[in-house]
Amino acid sequence: MSHLQTPSPKFKFCPYGQAYDCDQGRQRSLVTSIALYARYTLNARQPSRQTISSKLVAGLLIPIDFNLMRHIHTMASGMSPSGSRVRITEWIPQSLLHGRQGSGRNSVVKTHRQLKWAVYICAFVLCLQALLGTVDADPVLASSLGFCKNVTVLKGAPLHCCLPAPKRTPIRFRFPRIPRTLLGRPILRERKPAHIVQRDPDYVRKYNLAYARMKALPDTDPRSFLNQWRVHCSFCNEAFKQRKAPGPLGPETGVPLQVHYSWTFLPWHRIYLYYHERILASLINDPTFALPFWNWDNQLDQDAAMMPAMFFPNFGVQNSALFDQFRNPNHLPPKILYLGYNSKLEAEGQQNLTDKQIRYENLCVMYNQVTTKISARDFLGGPYVVGTDNSAATVNVSAGEVPGESGGMESVHNVAHEWTGLINDPEHPDNEDMGNFIYAARDPIFYSHHSNVDRLWDVWKTIPDKVTRSGNRKRMDYTSRDFLDSEFTFFDENQDMVIVKIRDSLDSSKLGYKFTDVSESDNMWIYYEPMPAQESSSNSSEYPAAAPSGYNYIGTDPVSFRLDRRAPTSEDAREKGVKNVDQLQEDVVLERVKIPHLQYARFDVFINYPAANRQTRLYMSEYVGTFTHLPSGMVDMSRSVSESSSESEDNFRIVTIRYSVNAALKRLGITDYNADIVVTIVSKGARNSSPKTGFTFSNLIQDFQ
Repeated sequence: MSHLQTPSPKFKFCPYGQAYDCDQGRQRSLVTSIALYARYTLNARQPSRQTISSKLVAGLLIPIDFNLMRHIHTMASGMSPSGSRVRITEWIPQSLLHGRQGSGRNSVVKTHRQLKWAVYICAFVLCLQALLGTVDADPVLASSLGFCKNVTVLKGAPLHCCLPAPKRTPIRFRFPRIPRTLLGRPILRERKPAHIVQRDPDYVRKYNLAYARMKALPDTDPRSFLNQWRVHCSFCNEAFKQRKAPGPLGPETGVPLQVHYSWTFLPWHRIYLYYHERILASLINDPTFALPFWNWDNQLDQDAAMMPAMFFPNFGVQNSALFDQFRNPNHLPPKILYLGYNSKLEAEGQQNLTDKQIRYENLCVMYNQVTTKISARDFLGGPYVVGTDNSAATVNVSAGEVPGESGGMESVHNVAHEWTGLINDPEHPDNEDMGNFIYAARDPIFYSHHSNVDRLWDVWKTIPDKVTRSGNRKRMDYTSRDFLDSEFTFFDENQDMVIVKIRDSLDSSKLGYKFTDVSESDNMWIYYEPMPAQESSSNSSEYPAAAPSGYNYIGTDPVSFRLDRRAPTSEDAREKGVKNVDQLQEDVVLERVKIPHLQYARFDVFINYPAANRQTRLYMSEYVGTFTHLPSGMVDMSRSVSESSSESEDNFRIVTIRYSVNAALKRLGITDYNADIVVTIVSKGARNSSPKTGFTFSNLIQDFQ
């Protein structure tokens, strides 16, 4: 039997996150499993001494938790010859090296002495792999212990978002025990569409009761509604500092922590909802309870995109705990959430669309924000580099810092926030509740909204590739250890603080829940076909290129720039981890965009249609996507202009914005990479006419992902 045909034994790994808690029996089981695997590997075709190291590397470089490796190394270290300096291959008993004891599990178990050598060698290789793998790994580490500051809302009136101290030592995350049927199938909690489940009076009563009990908990209880709001308020508004070392008590870096504007956005909110849901379920003693999802992307069912009626009084059952008074009264049912929404244009009477027009535009926005985003970076957001301040207006590129970068899902999710919250209301200058990250989690509809965002992450992974030229690229999450090992802290239903890594959040089924299948409505935007392209007599040479490292201003009027393009290379493909250039996604990227903290921003982008303006419909072929920025802090429309008009760097943040253009280029018949294009940016959020106080960006480039 060749090495490649050698069957692998079944490993009995401790569940991830239990490395600190595994008992000795589990540790011995792991060591034995590795030894067995080594025996299979070493006996395959009787490897020579010269090839033994490569065999081990080929057979043993498997993903495993570093803490487990430390346990293995500790146990195996006592098996090494004391003071020996011989090469690894010389430590291996000759009978094992040359396969004289036969092959298979029984031989290994019986050969106790040889088992010791195999364990030691395996432990050495695995520990070496872990050490080498962590040299470049620098995940973001966060905690809700210490380093917490109040969040500034108005001058002299900071808001307290800090959480109570844990009553016990923080624990590591463990996957929940999932019940199974007699046939072994997992029994998962089912999150259902809000517009469907609200027809069930029993569910609405149960849902209301859960929030009523949560709101009745004392402020000292981390499960209380007040503290559940504080979790979001603090992590999403730079109340905490990044940490340098793992664990909730690791030293701080001095750099603010922000879970938006990067690849942490979706995982953090998934874990947040996971514990929020478990707390609600425990308060009503119903382990089957699941949050509903506000299915606002659904354009098939008439009431799906409306604010669910069960979140308002007089619904027919007692539901006062689901109500929040700070919602836009102009958007109550039967109004449909408009994904092209802008509060300023609505106030000016420029967004009087019919329901049919809204639904068409909603489909096109979802298509461009989800379907066309095939790379993890485009959908989830850019990397979060330790030491980078995503709230700052300066980025030290030479030190490895990168600007914040929202993914397509985060931008479209922001629209639902703005549409639901109080906007342009002089009595509520802070856009509370949903219209501002500080207050958003005070509204129970927030959790239903994010339940849908969470669902769309699962949906994104299943969408076939109709974007790249190859048509066969698989959508995948990041695999970087910087991403996977980033960790955060939450309180669970037992009031324990739990340390959770992003890698624990990637599979919702392992967390014990699923979503009702609404693929019929999903398919309407997944396979949406925009309107035919418009004729344009414009020539790209008529428009200037953006000034590299310059001062490119985005004002209230649309601006157009020429973008010089090039063909992708094999080096681009290798760098992005795809098989060939035809699997690459082409992006238009606005670099170092400077946005005032206190302003809502929206940039709709069109290619080869310089006539685009604020009234241009979004269901056009030339439309390639939207970026949105939700205010953090005080956002009084009259006051924000004056208070953010200062040139102080503290009033701005720097972000990178990318738009996926493969599908649009294909629709427009642009197949030549050497063909330059015109990029038109339509701002629907600028309220300042001065370049010093408005939106600027440093460069416009082509990029491949």
